[in-house]
Amino acid sequence: MEDRRGGGRKRVMITTTVRKRKDNDEVEIMEFRSRDLCIGGIFVSTEDLSLFQLGEELEILIDDDGHKYYKGGARVVRSARVLSKQGELADSGFGLMFTSPDPDFIEIVQKKLAWSPPST
Repeated sequence: MEDRRGGGRKRVMITTTVRKRKDNDEVEIMEFRSRDLCIGGIFVSTEDLSLFQLGEELEILIDDDGHKYYKGGARVVRSARVLSKQGELADSGFGLMFTSPDPDFIEIVQKKLAWSPPST
């Protein structure tokens, strides 16, 4: 599969909170661990690939080590099950593309990228 990210991706271990608006105007809040991050988006891990639809718009919050949460918008652009070389499930989840991030949101993403080793 072709990688179309706008920047280099790095492995991260951060908590990402997603707010999903339901049809009845209620908001569902979910927390995920993040597998990797780039300046344009994030991959959140989950075994349940029925949570979101491709193209769905979400609100996300990125945790700055418990000091502050940074809010931004995201669109679901990928759902994936990642298999190991042995054919076993290694990870699964969703690729989220950041949409119209404000400067504070970009700053926290850059901070997380600076502190993380490159993804392999």
